[in-house]
Amino acid sequence: MKVGILSFQGSFLDHSKSIHELGYESLLIKQSKDLTSVDALILPGGESTAMKKINQFSNILTDVDQLIKDGIPTLTTCAGTILLAKEVIDGEVTIPNIDIEVTRNAYGRQTESFEGSVKFFENEDIYCFIRAPKISKILSDTVNVIAQHNDEIVGVAQKNVVSLTFHPELNNDEYYLNWLNDFIKEGQNVRSF
Repeated sequence: MKVGILSFQGSFLDHSKSIHELGYESLLIKQSKDLTSVDALILPGGESTAMKKINQFSNILTDVDQLIKDGIPTLTTCAGTILLAKEVIDGEVTIPNIDIEVTRNAYGRQTESFEGSVKFFENEDIYCFIRAPKISKILSDTVNVIAQHNDEIVGVAQKNVVSLTFHPELNNDEYYLNWLNDFIKEGQNVRSF
């Protein structure tokens, strides 16, 4: 199995470590030609505005968008979630593939980043929120909530896409890695909601 990780900037190397922990090959995606042989995709956290600016030189997000629409298992974290959101408060819609509204930098600036308890499916653990967006609205009844921090939605799934506002790749706890392994292998709607 080969997992493509968008590597314009952000936490792509941490996601690559997660993939290697599972015994899979990671491919750092920088050009459209890199997308031809991947079995799953990860769009990492980072800075969504910077990612969009870098994309102007390659226009790779058009091809990423098509792969997602074709059904490839896709995980997004933080800025990656902003890129796929159908509506973006304080930002621009990029490649909408999940029916949510997000608010960029909703928890504040870099200094307001924090670690918090997240219920991710049936597991609860501490995860990092780094200049994290908030999922401010669910726009379709086909979107399933899969993760919560207190009463806030911090993770959702729809079809072949799982979008998180936190950074599980920084912990690489056993539960997350087991889930990620299943998601890469099984793809769409893994773990029956």
